[in-house]
Amino acid sequence: MSQPANAQLLVTGATGFLGRAIVSRAQSHGLTTVGTSHADVDQSDARALAKLIADIRPTYAIDAAGILPGRGDVKKNVALTKAWLDALEMLDHAPRLLLIGSAAVYGTGSARDRATREDDPMQPVSEYGRAKLEALNLARRATERNGYDIQIGIVFNLIGPHQPKQFVPQVFIRHAIEHPGQTQKVGPVETVRDFADVEDVADALIEMVQKGRKGDVVNVATGQPTRIREVLERLRHELGARWISDTALTSTQEIEVCYGDPARLMARTGWRPRYSFDEALTRAVRAAQASGAVEGRP
Repeated sequence: MSQPANAQLLVTGATGFLGRAIVSRAQSHGLTTVGTSHADVDQSDARALAKLIADIRPTYAIDAAGILPGRGDVKKNVALTKAWLDALEMLDHAPRLLLIGSAAVYGTGSARDRATREDDPMQPVSEYGRAKLEALNLARRATERNGYDIQIGIVFNLIGPHQPKQFVPQVFIRHAIEHPGQTQKVGPVETVRDFADVEDVADALIEMVQKGRKGDVVNVATGQPTRIREVLERLRHELGARWISDTALTSTQEIEVCYGDPARLMARTGWRPRYSFDEALTRAVRAAQASGAVEGRP
């Protein structure tokens, strides 16, 4: 798909961790950007959202608004997606829309011995994962019923500057910086995840909204499995972090594994990550150290 001249990207949830990275990276993709947050418009109000879109008339839109675990009622993520879909029905000019999903939708359906693919079962186990799956299915039905140009990017684990403090690896980084020499108690360390730098993920999503296929559901992942133990060991070398797992793995327990196959993303967009896991983690550490130095000034 060729890009229209003076293409404009609307980013809702633009002040969040991922939304901020999308806005920051959009210019390098030849886009002008309008970023909005809940302070600008009630993103659960379809009429208000439709008016915003009608006024801006963007070529593309990425919905980065959402409620993360531990930050509010995650069930509201369904209402936020429904507001977008209802808003589209009110418009005579609808942008190409990219909705952001979560790897939490896979749950127990994630592959055990390979990277998880988009056609693997979606069997979420958390309230957040169930809400994101319901939102995903709403978007699928709207695309099939109304022909909307919607894609869904299933984002795996993010890493980078400004990551919320309660998420891995930021929770480990902050503890090591704020409590030097103190041993941190952690949960299961053999868990396998797929960590990508937030700017790399932003690039992938921007490429998707420009080049992807209508109706696509696409993993936004590196395909690189990383154990939590590896994250902690890397931080031990980087910061002298000390840790002990308070969750013993019994012989009957399965190690939780969820990392994504990026083949579809790469085929659609040509995307490749700029940062390795080590580079992404170092960027996150340096940003946290700089933030701590600023916050500690009198």
